[in-house]
Amino acid sequence: MLIIITGNYNFFNLLTIALCISLVEDDFFKRHKVEKPSTIQTLFNKLFSLVVYGYLMYQTVMQFSLQVSYSPYFEIKSKIAFSKEEFSSWLEKVVPATIILGAVSLGYIILSSLFRCLAEEKGIWKLWSLMQCAVMGVLAVAMFSISLVPLSVIEKNTQQYVSPDLHRYRSYLKDYHLTNSYGLFRRMNEKLDSFQLTSSYGLFRVMTGVGGRPEVIIEGSNSPDSGWKEYEFYYKPGNISRVPPIVAPHQPRLDWQMWFAALGSYQHNTWFVHLIYRLMTGQREVLELIQYNPFPNKPPKFIRAKLYHYHFTGQTKKDKWYSKKNWWVREEKSEYFPALEKDNSSLLDYLKRTGLVKNEKKEKRTLTWLGFCVDYIRQLIGQPEGFSFVMTITGTAVMANVFSLILK
Repeated sequence: MLIIITGNYNFFNLLTIALCISLVEDDFFKRHKVEKPSTIQTLFNKLFSLVVYGYLMYQTVMQFSLQVSYSPYFEIKSKIAFSKEEFSSWLEKVVPATIILGAVSLGYIILSSLFRCLAEEKGIWKLWSLMQCAVMGVLAVAMFSISLVPLSVIEKNTQQYVSPDLHRYRSYLKDYHLTNSYGLFRRMNEKLDSFQLTSSYGLFRVMTGVGGRPEVIIEGSNSPDSGWKEYEFYYKPGNISRVPPIVAPHQPRLDWQMWFAALGSYQHNTWFVHLIYRLMTGQREVLELIQYNPFPNKPPKFIRAKLYHYHFTGQTKKDKWYSKKNWWVREEKSEYFPALEKDNSSLLDYLKRTGLVKNEKKEKRTLTWLGFCVDYIRQLIGQPEGFSFVMTITGTAVMANVFSLILK
């Protein structure tokens, strides 16, 4: 929830929450009367929860040096209070412990289920229940085993035990079969990888932007020597004085891909060349994805792109990049895409060779009456701003449910 509040990760964390819900016991969702625990048990449960949450809060404050300031404005300051070596040492202890805890708890659940089948079922149903429990138990053990491979990625020593390099150990172990068993989990994971049963689900463990957030800025001009103006996107950093917008739960596909493009080159992002060409030709559907078009009447003759590194400005005069007005400060790093004209022969050849642009012979589209209506409505509305559109639809759905409950 904290990541959702503080970061524009769109629906990724909502999907993680959905996955976590599948771990909750089925009884949690059932609406039936359950036997109330004793007073001592209730007190113990509350005390245990209080201790756990208190310990987590204490460690969070200590490990991230959280400080709350009310003057001159409300502010929460934090900094990492542990070294990389201390974190690695902690992982080295915790990851194997979680694997052992998971294995023990899974074994307990399977064994207790088998005993319940023997104790509660009668006759032929006892055999049927035992078969079902055995099958589900084997599947659960298999799923647990292959999930150890992506789990162990976060800690190198654990990874060597779970999915080691077999060639590395064959010179030390005489028994080949023993050596071969070391890679059992990895081989199982590789064979079932195409089904995506398990994965190291989550966003990037190592984020870019330590030396600044790389961003590609597209510019247009009617002269190669002067008059360059920037295209402004809806969500990604561009104008250094603009407040970072709220994006989640909308997923701005183009702005997101522009960030990936900044991590490489346009040669590795053929779609970027196509984007440049569509800006040169003034294609309406593409221009609607951009917040500010500096050439509203006619596309520019030349378009280029530069790579910048963006940094947040500081709030006090002691900060390196202090500014009262701007949210960002940026450093120009290099040319990303050279200045080209729309009719540049090499550009057109490249687009045709990659299949992004075909011979300009417009084919007549045959639309059904429904397709015609949808196409007409879209031409009237255009491309709505993503966040506002998503929140409008969500709000409408919520209000419709509220009114339906009131009317009932």
